[in-house]
Amino acid sequence: MNRITALAATVALAAGSLALTAPTQAAPARAYKVTAKANLDVAVAKEDTVKVRGRVTPKAAGEKVVLQQRVGNKKTWKVTAKAKIKRNGTYVLKDKPSTPGAREYRVLKPGSRGIEKGFSKPVEVQVYRWEKLINRPAGPSVNLTPAYVYIGAEGYASSLATTTSGTPSSIEYTLGRKCTELRATYALTDGSATGSSGAVTVTADGAVLAAHPLAVGTIVADEVLDVTDVFRLKLDLSTTATPAAVAAVATPEVLCTR
Repeated sequence: MNRITALAATVALAAGSLALTAPTQAAPARAYKVTAKANLDVAVAKEDTVKVRGRVTPKAAGEKVVLQQRVGNKKTWKVTAKAKIKRNGTYVLKDKPSTPGAREYRVLKPGSRGIEKGFSKPVEVQVYRWEKLINRPAGPSVNLTPAYVYIGAEGYASSLATTTSGTPSSIEYTLGRKCTELRATYALTDGSATGSSGAVTVTADGAVLAAHPLAVGTIVADEVLDVTDVFRLKLDLSTTATPAAVAAVATPEVLCTR
């Protein structure tokens, strides 16, 4: 064997030795694939149920998936429900939100059988809640006070009523473009004299949403007004001094995110 041939043989032998001793890398573990979709984009707290449906691959029938959510700007995810995966790999998870605000849902399939855990992409849902208007901070108020009123022999809590007959009355509330609906009943109270009258006007950022004449026995019940994107809401009421009348905005509520 000449010198060149011997050198080539030595190099080949060394390369083979290195190839035999080099550590082998394990194949990356497979992770579960999870899809998720909510039945609602907008929900009402304490009324609607958010249903998150999806599929897990591989199917993992009988194993559990976990519903997680985070509200607003929170960074941590909270577990709110668990369910079993069906034989076809699908699942249904439910949540009935009790607080308003934007939130995200995601679904976790824990690791099992040598397969790593998998998460779905986050699903966004905006949650609104009905709240009493008089519980929100009020702006300018004239001749109106929170009261429990009777209209048609029925009691209404958390209402607004005029205090001095014949005097213009008004109150303003800042909704801050965070609400979508206003619902209320408008009427003269049972304490108003026969033959008395009044009126109510609802305005939003200067635009009239509703205007109603009022008389004893006339009730505008559970009227719902669209206040989407409204910043400032104003209620104006008027009553006759003789016969004396008391006008009321009975149990007004707004549907807001916060």
